[in-house]
Amino acid sequence: MTSEAIFVTIFASLLSGLFGVLISFKFYERLEKRKLRIETAKKLIGGRFNLASNEFNIAMNEIFVVYADCPEVMTAMTNFWEILQVPQGQRSSKVVDDKLLTLLKTVCRNSGITHSKDINDDFFLRTFNGNGNPVSAKQGV
Repeated sequence: MTSEAIFVTIFASLLSGLFGVLISFKFYERLEKRKLRIETAKKLIGGRFNLASNEFNIAMNEIFVVYADCPEVMTAMTNFWEILQVPQGQRSSKVVDDKLLTLLKTVCRNSGITHSKDINDDFFLRTFNGNGNPVSAKQGV
C-alpha cells in the first residue's frame, strides 16, 4: 500500500468520524430543544388554573428564552402580558381567556405537541382542582 493510499484512508476515516459527530450533535441539539420546550409547555399548562402561581410565572418567564426563535410564540406572549397589565376591573375575562388560549395553543404547536381534533378550545381553558371537580374561574387573573 502506498503512502498516498494510507493518507486517503486516514483522511476519509477522520472526515467520516467528523461528519458523524456533527450530525449526532445536530440531532441531540434538536432533541434537547424540544424537551425543554415540552417542559415549559407542561409548566404553563399545568399552572394555568392560577395565573399568579409560581409554576405559571416560572413558565412565563422561561418563554422568552426557550422560544426566542419563534416569533409567533413571542407575539402571543407579549399580547397576553399586555392584557394582564390592564387593571383587573377594566379588562374583560373573555379577552384574557382568548389571549391565554392563543398563547397555550401557539406554545403547543411550536413544541411539537399535537392533540386529537376532539380536544377543543374549552379543554385548554378548563382546569381541575385536587378533587377532580372542574374549577370555573382562574385565580390570580
